[in-house]
Amino acid sequence: MVKPRPQIDQIAMYSPGKPVEELKREKGLSKIVKMASNENPFGYSPLAAEAIRTEMKEIPLYPEVTSPLLAEKLANKLGVASNQVVFGNGSDEIIRLLTRTYINEADEVVMAGVTFPRYKTNVIIEGGSPVEVEMQEGGIHDLDKMAEAINEKTKMVFVCNPNNPTGTIVEKERLKAFIEKVPSHVILVMDEAYYEYADSSQYLETLPLLDQYTNMVILRTFSKVYGLAALRVGYGLMAPEMVNDLHKVKEPFNVNRLAQAAASASLDDDEFLYESIRLNKEGREFLTKQFEAMNLSYFPTQTNFIMVDVGAPAKEVYEYLLNLGVIIRPGHLMGYPTMIRVTIGEQKDNQYFIDCLEAYLKEYRKSEKGVLKR
Repeated sequence: MVKPRPQIDQIAMYSPGKPVEELKREKGLSKIVKMASNENPFGYSPLAAEAIRTEMKEIPLYPEVTSPLLAEKLANKLGVASNQVVFGNGSDEIIRLLTRTYINEADEVVMAGVTFPRYKTNVIIEGGSPVEVEMQEGGIHDLDKMAEAINEKTKMVFVCNPNNPTGTIVEKERLKAFIEKVPSHVILVMDEAYYEYADSSQYLETLPLLDQYTNMVILRTFSKVYGLAALRVGYGLMAPEMVNDLHKVKEPFNVNRLAQAAASASLDDDEFLYESIRLNKEGREFLTKQFEAMNLSYFPTQTNFIMVDVGAPAKEVYEYLLNLGVIIRPGHLMGYPTMIRVTIGEQKDNQYFIDCLEAYLKEYRKSEKGVLKR
């Protein structure tokens, strides 16, 4: 048996939210409510659908390698230069490109203790050393301790803002001060996959800082609010020199034709964008009010998901809800044994989830041991 590199033994396959098709097969259920993967339950732009249909005739041809038309359109919308944009097969590919390009063996990479797991995985694959800093109470990055963790071995820092899986943000002034502390030779990656959902006055707009801090990288995606998760289009904003570096190591045709066309068309549909944000905010307010009525605490979220403390074993809650056709993410896998992460859905799905959770908690609180079987 051929053995992999030793780094591969230190990582595990990414575990996504349970697929709808798999649950249907396992449980024989017809009604499934997926609230696990932070997808947009309101669909995607009809302009994107039309663009896909139009682009279908070009499927026999490879796409352009650097998505230049999409880059120009996005750059104009954001007010940056097109040579500051790089596209990936999801923004997680850009994370991989960054570590592949810049991380050497024994380089250290600072990140929060509970955050998007692909940072750690990709650092390990390249032979680097993840430095995980414990979260503050409330599921927030401890930027002071992260700054203290930066040393002569540090090559990169990841800040997920809003953070996945906690949904929290770092206060504006604290993040500004942290950015100033990061040495110019250390790459600061600001992962803003949920940027469009953040509406707090305390959320820092990092884009105006991009030219000032040439070591900064901003990651965003079309997978969340734009609803193009299946097409895999993410992007990074950074100094042109860094874009050139990443282009050297990325796969030639990493963003397919249909994805490029759909992303480009989505940029023209502000009506869909703002309606998705509005409906998500309504769902967020509904769920948080329900949690408060049930005396359940939760992390203050600036995303399209909420982490709520159900006061019971997360794995048990997860299994109970699966039997009712509701897919969520259990928090015990993220270091929060009594919390679950739920994606904000359509109102009917939000209500069904609450009904199922209330039923579980009613049974759980009556149970002497809190162990339920269905």
